[in-house]
Amino acid sequence: MIPIGPMSRPQRKIFLLVLLIGLVSCSPPPTATIPPSPQPIKVAISPILEPARKALHSCAVSLPGMSLILEVIPQTSQNFNRSDLILWWGDKPEEVDFAYQIAEEKLVVIANPDNQDTGLSASELQTTFSGKVENWSEINTFEEAVTVWIYPEESYSSEIFKSAVLGEHGYSRLANIAPSPGPMLEEISADPGAIGFVPGAWLSAEVSQVDIEPDIQLALNKPVLALTKSEPLAGVKELLACLQTGAGKEELANEYSPISK
Repeated sequence: MIPIGPMSRPQRKIFLLVLLIGLVSCSPPPTATIPPSPQPIKVAISPILEPARKALHSCAVSLPGMSLILEVIPQTSQNFNRSDLILWWGDKPEEVDFAYQIAEEKLVVIANPDNQDTGLSASELQTTFSGKVENWSEINTFEEAVTVWIYPEESYSSEIFKSAVLGEHGYSRLANIAPSPGPMLEEISADPGAIGFVPGAWLSAEVSQVDIEPDIQLALNKPVLALTKSEPLAGVKELLACLQTGAGKEELANEYSPISK
């Protein structure tokens, strides 16, 4: 009740306090602004494309509204049940309708740096990997037993190399198997007589690149593709744009060859 008539000083203080409390209690509570959650996008890459991590990281940084969930999966096990986008090395799978090229990658033949004379003709390359050459001295001046390194038979890299280099011939029965390019580099750098092959983005000073004939090298060049199950939606479309024209493209150029015109 509001008193009628003149109020004493203590009454005025009490009245103002009650009025202030009433105004505060009638004010609507402040509304908190909740920032939107980043859109999660699941991306699968194979071990052979590990260097593309840098490009994906650059895109994640440049697209703050996106959260990339990256999973390294062998290419033969990749599927769209667990991934929104697949980074793929090689020709487009027939069952996939939506493929976007972002770079090119090649397989390069490598040997131990101690083997200085490693330029190989098509026939020498074939006989070496098929096991018909047992010592390097049979084809050059290096006196060392040949050790062949390849990837598992189901590996796409092994299929491409066999098709381009060996034709109807198979790999040496004594060939050693590396699970991925990293172990391949380690083994060849440790064995003077070793020979194998890795993706170009994996080349390091620990091994030497073997000169081979241009037409064979051309057959070992394949596109790097971004695959989607259907027409890409907004988030995936932004990621593709980043890999083709944005910060991702700049990072890919440090590891891979540009797209051929």
